[in-house]
Amino acid sequence: MDTWLHGWMLICSCISSSHAMNGYLQFQSPGLTLVSVGGSVELGCKFEQKVQYCHSVTWNKLNLRTSQFMSVKNIEKNNVPRHDGKTCVLTLNNLTLKDSGLYVCISNLLAMIGNGSRVIVTRDDSVPELSILYSPPKADSLSVQLQCLVLGVVPFQVRVFWMIEEKVLSGWTESAWTNDTDSATEFTRAHLSVPADEWTEAEEIRCCVEYKGQNFSKSLKRCEHQAVHSWLSYAGCVAALLTIIVTIIISVVLRRDILVTRKSRGLTRKDAHRKISYGKQNTLKEDFPSVMGFSGDLISHEQDGSPSNE
Repeated sequence: MDTWLHGWMLICSCISSSHAMNGYLQFQSPGLTLVSVGGSVELGCKFEQKVQYCHSVTWNKLNLRTSQFMSVKNIEKNNVPRHDGKTCVLTLNNLTLKDSGLYVCISNLLAMIGNGSRVIVTRDDSVPELSILYSPPKADSLSVQLQCLVLGVVPFQVRVFWMIEEKVLSGWTESAWTNDTDSATEFTRAHLSVPADEWTEAEEIRCCVEYKGQNFSKSLKRCEHQAVHSWLSYAGCVAALLTIIVTIIISVVLRRDILVTRKSRGLTRKDAHRKISYGKQNTLKEDFPSVMGFSGDLISHEQDGSPSNE
């Protein structure tokens, strides 16, 4: 008997707890809201049944980039149920760009989590900032990959498409983050694959963005890149030609210096030979008077001796 009683009590408690849980399923509103810098917003966490107080409801902000929760201070007046007695409210004032994120209400009593309200804080004067990136095609490449980065605006606020001449292309789009910090902002990255022959023939490729009813675009002019490429080729040819000319001049100067050096060495040798020859002649001249003197003495002696013989 006791076993049946305990079993029945367990079933009843399960049913009652199930009714309680179903009766307190919570939903948040709005799901998404855009707020200007310095503005305010009210986020609601609504229950299916009336609640007496909101002290048991806490709010947390989820950083979509780092996936970290941070508790949000709820002001005192929001602790009282609002509207029909089923809604607890979080009021955010003087918002900054860092206040963007996903706000979640948590019921501590029933351990339930709301579906979340995403808040995006933007500047009223913000405009898209566009830039186009691409990798230079290789000789055997079949296509060229392009990227258009759209900064300064939230991805879902813009529509990105491409234009090659008068042809409109969509490509595919994704969102990314500027960095890995808490202050990171989300931006749009649009991709496009262009066939190699179309890339070569196209004179202009544009990335276009629609934002708040206005059109913005960034052009990648192929003709300018070809002109730059031609100018670089011309500059390279000129540099090569100047290098050849300088090399020839240096070679001629060095050869001339070598010839002059050799010639000067030859003249030095001749001068040395002449000096040696002059030295010998002087020696002969110095020796000749002595010989002449000796001969003169001999002649005079012979002349002096002739009369004596007679």
